[in-house]
Amino acid sequence: MSNRELPFGIIDFFKRTTRKIDNLYKPAWLLSELSSPIWIIDAGTVVRTVDGAIKGGVRLNWNRLLPGGSFTSPIYAVPLEQARMMVVYAHDGALTLSKSLRGIGHFHLYILWLAEFLAVRYGDSFIDEGFSIFGMDDIVEFLGAAEEGGVCGTGAFIQRWENFLTVSQEGSGAESLTEHLENIGALDKSGAIKLRFAADALGIDYFRLSQSAEFKNHISRVFTDELEFRAENCSAERKVTALSNWMVTFCEVLASLPIRSNFELADSGLVLDVVRPFRSGDNGRTKTLPLSTGRSLMFGCAKWMIDTYPVLLNYYSEIIPLSCSIKKSSNFSAFSALYMSEEIVPLPVGLISSFNVYKRMQADPLLSEARVRTKFPFSIFMLRIHTAVCFCLIGVLSSCRRSELVELESRASYSVHGKYFLSVLLRKTGFDSIRASMQKPVPRLVDECLASLNALKEMLIKISPSNDILFNSQAFFKVNVRGSFPFDVTDAYVVLKELSEYLGLTDNFGMRWVVLPHQLRRYFAMTFFHFGGLENSLPALSWFMGHEDIGETWRYIKEGLTGKEISASEAALATSAVCSDDQSDGVKKLRSILVKHFGTDKINVMHEDELRDYLEMLSERGVYNATPIQISAGRKKIYTVAISIKESVCA
Repeated sequence: MSNRELPFGIIDFFKRTTRKIDNLYKPAWLLSELSSPIWIIDAGTVVRTVDGAIKGGVRLNWNRLLPGGSFTSPIYAVPLEQARMMVVYAHDGALTLSKSLRGIGHFHLYILWLAEFLAVRYGDSFIDEGFSIFGMDDIVEFLGAAEEGGVCGTGAFIQRWENFLTVSQEGSGAESLTEHLENIGALDKSGAIKLRFAADALGIDYFRLSQSAEFKNHISRVFTDELEFRAENCSAERKVTALSNWMVTFCEVLASLPIRSNFELADSGLVLDVVRPFRSGDNGRTKTLPLSTGRSLMFGCAKWMIDTYPVLLNYYSEIIPLSCSIKKSSNFSAFSALYMSEEIVPLPVGLISSFNVYKRMQADPLLSEARVRTKFPFSIFMLRIHTAVCFCLIGVLSSCRRSELVELESRASYSVHGKYFLSVLLRKTGFDSIRASMQKPVPRLVDECLASLNALKEMLIKISPSNDILFNSQAFFKVNVRGSFPFDVTDAYVVLKELSEYLGLTDNFGMRWVVLPHQLRRYFAMTFFHFGGLENSLPALSWFMGHEDIGETWRYIKEGLTGKEISASEAALATSAVCSDDQSDGVKKLRSILVKHFGTDKINVMHEDELRDYLEMLSERGVYNATPIQISAGRKKIYTVAISIKESVCA
């Protein structure tokens, strides 16, 4: 045998596939210690050291409150070790269960949900055995609880509260529930149940409980028969497709590790059958923003930039210098100085309506989506809304992914001969850590949004400086009670929820709508497709969205279409195909159907609208399928359409 060494790729393969995954194994992407209550993950984001502390990366917090104590306390040592092993194995094991670390945050979060569910359901058995007690019946119960009540359901918040009342009321001597709650200090001055009391009584983190509209709705009904609350969506049917997909992966991980588990979990086909009823029929992508809601959003954002931002900028030019003077002379915090300045500087007329919304959002105890706290000065609230406005406008007008938006540089926009462009680092392209740069043509408004963020940052950094180098280079930023920091994807969800409430967005049925970051990109794609010429717009849309394959763009569009819209779109694609020189079998068969129906031998002389109407009818009847594809020929890509004729269907 030759003494030559094996190629490095083969050696690396054997190392990866023969390593032992246990509580001692620490993957390269884990920057903190295995025993740390907070894991810092190097997931491709900018990781740096600021004042001796690691910044950036993804943080996984294991310190979740469960019945009986924290998940990191010694009592939960067994299930915690198992959970950590599963997170490591799913993202660094011999099996490629996850292609990247981008989804590690969700994997970790869902494990915490399941841990809380099992801790409530099994108590000491879960403490002693951990996830070994998990079985097929638990899959149904867990997904059903999530579908019915979200984390309020999986964490059994309401059931735990009712159990607490039952136990605490025994032998209390109180004649009524209200009297009992008063005696134990559960009510505030207005007679409502204090959430902090409930959180302490149940051993649930206050923040999590305060975000549960279902729980707040439940405890509010103790004293009133009024069923109309601001949390209208709390009883709406939830989509648990993503959680169902995760459950399949989780069962595979659990069955593959040296953890004693139910043998049925190793049967992937059986697990798929169990979770199938909980899948919504789509592929888990974000719901498309309704056209009317999108118009309201864009109108509100544009109106903000035209009417509100100039007034806000002038307002900042008065309160920021005054705040700096107060902070310097009296050693007040930045927020305290801003509060005092806002009391001194008269509120401009152009900001009065915004101030009224600010006070209303603060006073609403059921407005969990807004997360506006009284500790935020009005000027900071306005910064958050302005950030959300810019995020929406740039997101829709540039069709960037949410991570691409967050990572935009302050000087990302520029002009050439009066035309504006946005320099974007595409998230899903490139090899390893190399990301392709794309120069997208954008309206001038995108440049104005970035300029406005730079102007506000230049002012706010005077009163709330930052030592983070990313703060200076990144366009989006945030200011809170702890200081100034770079913006991240989580912040985007928060400020968009606040903007949705600020603008009073609703869907087509009048229900309150909360905008999600990815809906911005999809809204651009759908409007561009429908108003840009359908099939003719696909190549341009594919390029603009940064897709390498036009088929990917078509799948992206098709997910947001109704059956009627799909038929119309396929008819448009088919019209282009049959009127072209395409001689593929599918197109030939479709031409023969058309020739026979219209009694002609020359399709190219027919009226295009009449041809398209008939093709749309054929699509609705399922005679054919039309899908756009790209065929590579050297460095060029040819746009064509694949036609599939269903022989069993008579035209």
